[in-house]
Amino acid sequence: MPFLGILQADLNKLIRSWVVRIWAGLLAVFVVVTLVGSAGGTFAAESLANLLGSFPLLWSTLVIAVSAGSVSSEAGVVADSILSKAVTRYEYILAKLFAPLIVVLGLYLLAIALPLYLVARGALPVEELDSAGLAWGVGLVAAILFTLTALSVAFSALFNRTLVAVIVVLILWYGAGIGLAALGAEILSPVFIVEQLPAIMQGDYESGELWRTLAGFGIIASVLIVTAGAHFSAKDL
Repeated sequence: MPFLGILQADLNKLIRSWVVRIWAGLLAVFVVVTLVGSAGGTFAAESLANLLGSFPLLWSTLVIAVSAGSVSSEAGVVADSILSKAVTRYEYILAKLFAPLIVVLGLYLLAIALPLYLVARGALPVEELDSAGLAWGVGLVAAILFTLTALSVAFSALFNRTLVAVIVVLILWYGAGIGLAALGAEILSPVFIVEQLPAIMQGDYESGELWRTLAGFGIIASVLIVTAGAHFSAKDL
């Protein structure tokens, strides 16, 4: 199947890339530091919030670096790629989205797996950590990463130069944290959500608001994917 062929080729390329390898190494160090801090008496909710919150804030630049070149990096050969593999343009865009998404979410889940396991086993100090709140925290950050990846791939399809796509997405992403809060849309602000993570994981949240947040990110990501697909389908390759 052509779609799976492109997906597998992109996954192999991303896994072998130095950006992903360096990111994985830095994440491993960050997790160790987090665990050492927890062993020293830092409350689990705060430690886990720092770890989860590092993805939409600290590691977002690397998420963009991994995703924003998905389409634009092949601008000169994309026509041959589509024709030779008999794949539709929508399938091509989806494959270019799923490859970085699998890598980003895979690294995210690997990074939080050990701390969550230690919390479940009681090896980390816990202060009123709520199981449902913890699940909400993990899910919210995953939704943010999904939206950021979709945004990066969408602009990779809109621009033929990777550097331009990276710069535009960086400006939009870091501006969104301030702009959304100023416009009264805090539930979609990555900065606001990260600030609320400790309280959420301790059970202090309103489920209706969190569902609206997830729905908002889902709608934004869907619009971005459809827009990128529509633009790419009408684009003269």
